[in-house]
Amino acid sequence: MNTKKQQILDSWKKLQKDINSFVKDKNIKDLEKSVVTLVQSAQKDLSNLVDKDVTKVKSKIKKEAAQLEKKIEKVINDEIKKAKKYVDAQKKELNKLQAKLEKLVPAQAAKKPAKKATKKATKKVAKKATKKTTKKVATKKAPATKVATKKATTKKAPVKKK
Repeated sequence: MNTKKQQILDSWKKLQKDINSFVKDKNIKDLEKSVVTLVQSAQKDLSNLVDKDVTKVKSKIKKEAAQLEKKIEKVINDEIKKAKKYVDAQKKELNKLQAKLEKLVPAQAAKKPAKKATKKATKKVAKKATKKTTKKVATKKAPATKVATKKATTKKAPVKKK
């Protein structure tokens, strides 16, 4: 064992001498400068690579965004077309129903307005007729005869609904 210990101590001493001789031969400041320049050049290379990667990533993101926009527009346009088709179909169906209703309504609508007259129109006609009759009676002073009052009839044209 002593030999092994002695060998290890000898190798340690030899390493120590080599290090001391290296330090004496080379200035530590020069070594520091060379290390700093090496680190700076490595940093520049890395930053250039990162900048290139960033620009590549940005361009990829822009391309993907454009593709997504195109896909979204296509899907939205397809949905709009579907909605328009649905609305057109509903309009056609409503038009059919309205045509059926118009066939039924004019027959009934023509009967109802002929029977009914508006309240305001009948009141105005009645007032005018009574005024005319009273004036005639007062001015003639003739024997009491009954004067028949005429009512004006107004017919309105049937209104078609669209």
